[in-house]
Amino acid sequence: MIKMRRMNGIFPLLGLLITVIIPTGSTFAQPNADSLYRNRYLLPTPPLSRPIISATEPKAPTPAPLNNPQMPPAIKPASGIAALPKRAITFAEITAAATHNHPGIQQAKRQAEALRGTWIQAGLKSNPTVEYSAEEVTEQYAGKQGVTFSQPITPRYKRDARQAAVNREYKAADETYRMQCQKAMNDALLAAYQVAFVYRKCLLLEELSKISQEALYAASELLQAGEIARSMFLDIKIKTEQMQIALRDAEIAYRTACKELAILLALSEGELIEITDSVETLAPDLSETTLFAEIQAVSPELRQAYAEVDAARARLRQQHAEAGIDYDAHAKIAYNTETKQSEFSFGVAIPLQIFDRNQGNIQRAQSELSTAQRNAERLERAIAQRYEQQMGKYRTARNRVVSYKGILADAREAFDLALAAYRRGEYASHELIEARQTFLNVNIEYLDGLHALMESHVLLRGALLSGGLEKPGGE
Repeated sequence: MIKMRRMNGIFPLLGLLITVIIPTGSTFAQPNADSLYRNRYLLPTPPLSRPIISATEPKAPTPAPLNNPQMPPAIKPASGIAALPKRAITFAEITAAATHNHPGIQQAKRQAEALRGTWIQAGLKSNPTVEYSAEEVTEQYAGKQGVTFSQPITPRYKRDARQAAVNREYKAADETYRMQCQKAMNDALLAAYQVAFVYRKCLLLEELSKISQEALYAASELLQAGEIARSMFLDIKIKTEQMQIALRDAEIAYRTACKELAILLALSEGELIEITDSVETLAPDLSETTLFAEIQAVSPELRQAYAEVDAARARLRQQHAEAGIDYDAHAKIAYNTETKQSEFSFGVAIPLQIFDRNQGNIQRAQSELSTAQRNAERLERAIAQRYEQQMGKYRTARNRVVSYKGILADAREAFDLALAAYRRGEYASHELIEARQTFLNVNIEYLDGLHALMESHVLLRGALLSGGLEKPGGE
């Protein structure tokens, strides 16, 4: 009797095992017996790859395909922008190409060269004039036939003052040219970092998008089997679709960034660009005690403003010199046909400065000098303000990046553990989605912080300049 009871207890168990083992063609492995585990299917996919270290690192391996390749109708496969052909370029090549044939730089250079001609012209003497005259002409006599030579005379000090003023203007234009060069290099580096970090976001989102689709597909099977509620499935579906939207947004941003960089470097706009240099390495921390003084010393913007002050001061000296007297000297040689004698005369014309003493131009030059001085003071304050704003962004970004380095490693480990547990059937799909979302948020915040740090570093080391395609001389 005892043996029979044991056999009666075994038969139902054997029947259960047979029903589970018979469908050997099933896509999934044996379900987990623990009712706490929502996801009961063991997915035959490899573990997720390690974190992305640089934009050139190979993309994550694709999970092994399921036997049923049909995806849920609301989800489309990722476009795979990481697999598209790209033009590889380094930061060194970008900085070298940034100033090559740049229209703003060429414009500023030509404006400076034009002032060389103005300088030459300002030092030239006035041309003499020759005048022929015939006087006292009658029917019997030809009268007096003569030639008059005239020479306007401008004092040397006037021509020197004019050339000095143009020379100062040339130095201001040369600083404008240097400022355009710095702006062009900064713009190219900022655009390059935009390309690098948006591309890294694409790689990250592509990697996580595959996991999200995998989880959604498994959740749809569970929903059909009645293992999960529809509300849970819809929550997973919404989050997966949000991941797809984020991926498409990142791809659009990446293509746009590539076009912007191509425009700045005069490259083909149809190409995608990949920055081959690593952007993970942090530059040494900037020294706040000396950095602002260094920016003030090398800033082409400030140097151009100071050169404008010198030019305005030189123009004021020129206008004072213009108040001096110019005079005309003339000599006449004539032949009197009646007396058969030659005649010679000489004269000098000197203006009497009773009304016009150039006082209007002097007053205008004084106002221009005051304006240039106030502009230099304004720029000093503006640069100080931009420095503090950019330094604040730099401090915040560096603090975020340094802090998130440790958090990033923990988030990676937590996500790897969650993914492994999910594939062993110990985690439900929504639990994997939550772990994925945490990992994504940490990575995005880290990338945004690193991007902000690199942008601030470029601007702080590049004299806080940008906007190389704007009109030369503008802020």
